[in-house]
Amino acid sequence: MTRGPDPARKRDGFADGASSMIFFFAHLSRATVSIFALRLSIMTFRYENPFRLGRVIASAFLLCLIFATPAIAAASGCGAASKERATVLGAGDRLEITLADGRKVRLAGLDIPDPGRGDPATAAAARRLTADWLAGREVGLTVLSARTDRWGRTLADLSAPPPDGATGAGPVSVSLFLVGAGLARVWPEPETKACLSERLRAESAARDNRLGLWRDPYYAVVNAADLDNLRNRDGQFTLVEGTPSRVGEGRSRFFVDFALHRGFTIVVAKRRAKAFEQVGMAISALSGVKIRVRGALDNRFGLRMEISEPENIERLE
Repeated sequence: MTRGPDPARKRDGFADGASSMIFFFAHLSRATVSIFALRLSIMTFRYENPFRLGRVIASAFLLCLIFATPAIAAASGCGAASKERATVLGAGDRLEITLADGRKVRLAGLDIPDPGRGDPATAAAARRLTADWLAGREVGLTVLSARTDRWGRTLADLSAPPPDGATGAGPVSVSLFLVGAGLARVWPEPETKACLSERLRAESAARDNRLGLWRDPYYAVVNAADLDNLRNRDGQFTLVEGTPSRVGEGRSRFFVDFALHRGFTIVVAKRRAKAFEQVGMAISALSGVKIRVRGALDNRFGLRMEISEPENIERLE
């Protein structure tokens, strides 16, 4: 594309083009939106100013998420109706919600895309959607813990009418909507047990439809045999799938090994065994069963993941 002599004219043309694109997306089917977004991404490599076109693609990507996201059920607030009303001032890079009364809210039970990992556009899309959707809006606030976290943030879920263009009527859970749009992964926490099953279903649908972060290879589920990939994820929240070959037992812990030598292992403290048994998941019976586990990797003593809650393990068979 040839540079025009008048920068102001170029800016006006860019704005007109963006407006036309928004109108165009609003009248496309989901399948057509996906195809158009793919072709638009390919154009980046031909464009003489990738940064500027990148802004267009980020906006288009956001629109794809809104129009392609399936309808989300009315807000459940992890099993409880919203007990407060609050006004949102804005959202930070890690979707830390700032309220007008000065409180900071962390959406409990979510792994939010990190701007420093994977494709930065993934995290940018999550922040843009959340900020555009909630900033200046009165929302329902469901506090999930009487205590704040170590950074003084309130653990909560929010509810609000869905973003413009999204399907569904009535308030929706912000956390559930983000998971369903592929803009967050489920990270089970005790405070969110009541809504775990519906969040996992929403995550599964987003993953199957390759929405949002599920298009980014960084956020893909890692095969337990892909040891090089796992070694590069020390300290990072990761989803891992595989079939354990054996279950070992130490003085205070179980070791669920996915390979007989120097492979990936999940570690479960024996004092937590009853919690697993209460949901029909005996640690000793995991050998030979295909599972998906989620948590933070710790590679100090081999490729390990400490699992303390049964919700962090999903049977795939």
